[in-house]
Amino acid sequence: MSATLLLHVFTLLSLFISSAIEGVQITGLFVPPEIQNGSDHAVLDCEYSLRPEELQPSSGLVVKWFYNNSPAPVYQWIPGNKPQDLGVLKGRLSLEYRASQHNGTAHRALYILQPTTDLSGEYKCAVSTFHEEDFMIKRMLVYAPERRIEVFQTKTELQGVNVSCRALGVFPEPKMVLYKGNDIKRMTLMTAANLESVLKDGSYDVTITGFLHDEELNSPVIIDCELTIPETSYIRRKLMHYYPGRALAWIAEDSGGASLPVADLTSGLLSLLSWILPVCWHILT
Repeated sequence: MSATLLLHVFTLLSLFISSAIEGVQITGLFVPPEIQNGSDHAVLDCEYSLRPEELQPSSGLVVKWFYNNSPAPVYQWIPGNKPQDLGVLKGRLSLEYRASQHNGTAHRALYILQPTTDLSGEYKCAVSTFHEEDFMIKRMLVYAPERRIEVFQTKTELQGVNVSCRALGVFPEPKMVLYKGNDIKRMTLMTAANLESVLKDGSYDVTITGFLHDEELNSPVIIDCELTIPETSYIRRKLMHYYPGRALAWIAEDSGGASLPVADLTSGLLSLLSWILPVCWHILT
């Protein structure tokens, strides 16, 4: 093989390798793994690199987003044209949003307005020209915290008390456990608790119930209800205290840092008064 022929072969191989490396390529897909239902917006960004010739209108460059393996895109943008919102994202995007000031990458991202739980799922970004294509997939979970959470108790005929925790309107299906103990730092899991979950209007109502024997109520007891949402960092706790001998023995307390419901505040104030008034009466008499 002559040196000239070898040079031609080497040149062709170099061009092939350069094309394979430097062609359209997604360099980063940025999808929030979790976001709360009704948040102001969610940005899903798809960064990619191009060769100079792929910036030309004749290259056929197009950016598409797909949702949950659907063959039809939910978003499409061809540089030089206005972006299109399609399918489940029709009317739910800000089409004016620009992820960059470059004409070849400006409208590569999804700007979802007030995402809701029905938009949870896998998002695929596909960038293609007439000759090449690259894609990447990531998942986003839109979760809904509880609309309401409460802890309550009911007396049974089995020499004990049922303690229950109920949360309404959660998505996706949450996990819920009960702990009991005399010290919040040393609580025991109530392993025999019964959990019920009902899907209603796209969210879950969950109730967990455990049993306390009468002998466990001879001293103060703390019940800790813990709710978590899978695939998220969301945790909510609700406490209930039992004080034997008090007029209002069972007192609920919110441990999640949120505002207490009026009923809980009223119970707490009445409990405080039931403790203070006897002390004041004893001092005065």
